[in-house]
Amino acid sequence: MTIVYKPGCLEVIFGPMKSGKSAIFIRRFKELEYSDYKLIIFKPAVNTRELGVSSRAFDVKLEAIVIDEKNPELIFEYLKKKQYNIVGIDEAHFFDNHLVDVIDILLKEGYHVIVSGLMLSFRGEPFGPMPWLVGRADEVTSLTAICDVDGCNHRATRSQRLINGEPAPYNSPLVVIEDQSKIETYEARCVIHHIVLKNQ
Repeated sequence: MTIVYKPGCLEVIFGPMKSGKSAIFIRRFKELEYSDYKLIIFKPAVNTRELGVSSRAFDVKLEAIVIDEKNPELIFEYLKKKQYNIVGIDEAHFFDNHLVDVIDILLKEGYHVIVSGLMLSFRGEPFGPMPWLVGRADEVTSLTAICDVDGCNHRATRSQRLINGEPAPYNSPLVVIEDQSKIETYEARCVIHHIVLKNQ
């Protein structure tokens, strides 16, 4: 789909881990680089793996401004410096719920906002502001992955957190970034194979 600037439009891309969210987000903005529109992208500071927006699918990265996820209002400060048309927000699930109010203001001011994130946490529950944003969206891209369990091949809609290869318990921290140690990792899982160990 060819993306054009639509004042007051909210576009949301969501899906589980390994569903290609970042690839589509990057493609949207790479297409727009050839237009006359002014673009700016934000991402939360909590994810220290990458300074920009990158994808497992291909070796392309977008520059992004890192801001405190607990203070999404900081977006306004960057928009004062230059006239932008399109605002991108990656990994929106990590942001405080005030992101919804921030985006509402951006839409009323005529920005086209493109958001990407996880709809559900590793617990299988609504994650941060994403459900609210999907409910307000003008355009929604809902993605699935393929379940990582050997031999399954069903559609995956959940993100499975593993600790040393075992399912993470429900009461483990909501936000854990996958790191080089591979102690805590993530997989795409279908609803049948998604496991959350309840508190004992």
